[in-house]
Amino acid sequence: MTKLPSSIFNEVIGPVMIGPSSSHTAAPSRIGNLAGQLSGGTLSRVTVTFEENGSFATTYRGQKSDQGLAAGLMGMSPHDPRLSDALSIIEQAGIALTFEVKSFEADHPNVVYLDMVNQQGELVTVKALSTGGGRIEFNEINGCPVYLAGDYYELVVMFEGDRSFSLEQQLSKICRVLTGAGITLHGSFVSDNGKAGVESRAVIVVHMREQLSQERMDSIQVLCGKALLRNLVPVMPVMASEQCEVPYTRAEKMLEWCSQQGDVPLWQAAVKYESARANLDERNVIEMMREIAEVMESAIATGLTGDFFMRGFLTPSAGKLHAALKQQKFIPTGMLDMATVMAVAVMELNSSMGRVVAAPTAGSCGVLPAAVFSALDALGVPSEERGERAAKALLSAGLIGVFISEQSTFATEVCGCQAECGSAASMAAAALVDMAGGSALDACNAAALAMQNSLGLTCDPVAEQVEIPCIGRNVGAVSNAVSSANLAMFGFKGNLPLDDVISAMWEVGHTLPDTLRCTGKGGLCTTPSGKRIKKEVDSIRFAS
Repeated sequence: MTKLPSSIFNEVIGPVMIGPSSSHTAAPSRIGNLAGQLSGGTLSRVTVTFEENGSFATTYRGQKSDQGLAAGLMGMSPHDPRLSDALSIIEQAGIALTFEVKSFEADHPNVVYLDMVNQQGELVTVKALSTGGGRIEFNEINGCPVYLAGDYYELVVMFEGDRSFSLEQQLSKICRVLTGAGITLHGSFVSDNGKAGVESRAVIVVHMREQLSQERMDSIQVLCGKALLRNLVPVMPVMASEQCEVPYTRAEKMLEWCSQQGDVPLWQAAVKYESARANLDERNVIEMMREIAEVMESAIATGLTGDFFMRGFLTPSAGKLHAALKQQKFIPTGMLDMATVMAVAVMELNSSMGRVVAAPTAGSCGVLPAAVFSALDALGVPSEERGERAAKALLSAGLIGVFISEQSTFATEVCGCQAECGSAASMAAAALVDMAGGSALDACNAAALAMQNSLGLTCDPVAEQVEIPCIGRNVGAVSNAVSSANLAMFGFKGNLPLDDVISAMWEVGHTLPDTLRCTGKGGLCTTPSGKRIKKEVDSIRFAS
């Protein structure tokens, strides 16, 4: 199956999630959910294995990957408030969950294997990836190569041992049953592990946009004998479609379209794109983003209270900053005063495993809400218009994120923090230009300039917590976005088009050593104070 173009809601703005990490908390919950569905029935035991040189190996406790996987295996979504207690909940359910770190060949720093046994004694193994910003891929089921992204209803048929039939013929029979029942199919494939005899394994996968009835599953079971059947429910908000054609995936082509339409603003180009990608009415696209904007605004309000416990080594400070601002103690910087406080508030809530929106990641989740909602205040937008204006600004940011996702990555494990806070600054700069009435070209120039300013940014979170330097970098990214927006709208040109700068980010990211890409093995992590903080955090973590 060919990977579909990025969706603003699947890959860029979202998921709505419990912090602290989209790659290492939200994505594992989605992986666990899909894996649990594949296992079927009630789980008995699960072994999770991380590669010793990958990012999960050193961060899975600090960034709550263990909690995310446990939550998903129990059927929880990334925004389920029970996620923070998922390890206790899965233990109380009598499911034996163990984590191992081993040496094996891995083609991505966020590879995870799950070996699962349900109470019927059925064994299912999967290989999955967290690819950045909450996006996932399943690459193997029972050793058979697959591609699942959690964006379809999937019929999965798993065979074991010698087969007296052709997989292709079996797939044809299944498809005839489904189409005969009026079900539209969106692609299918067969796969095996290349072995014979008792070690032989094979898989059939059929993609659909609707769930099969039990009656239909029973009829397919008759066709497939003792094979294990599963009908997976999507874990992504926007489903895929075989007939998916988007108008552009690069800024250059989008700007051509905007020009042809009479220089329409960026938000209209974003709505056009996502309507095609998600197969949604354009008004529905805006309403979906309005709901996300409400979650962002709520995160700001909750973060400002400071009424929560940060699960790292810091204590909430946004409330104190807000008080100092209201007392006019800040060095005045205009809208950046409140934007600074908002960015800190959201990131501190994220660190507490509160409810935030990854934009495009949880490690950069303070940038966009701080930029957008402080600008709404600074621009004097009436209360009755705030929801619509915020949604359009976020959609503008989301389209810039699509271009980044399609040509590079949001995964800090692949390209460092320039892929997270750098991308967020780029997206926020475009959103601000759109809010201020600038053109789509101005927005792309602002996005390019903000990303230029972020190239080479490393990922070195102290003690594997999304706190230091992450919170400060979110604040810096907002400042970068505001400055870049003003420069681009009023005369300064960065000269390099956005697509070129995105390509440069990808190249620069791959030249960074893995010690500076969210492994805890370099930069601030290995300074004397960084080591001391990690030792203190670990002593508390392992004692609890």
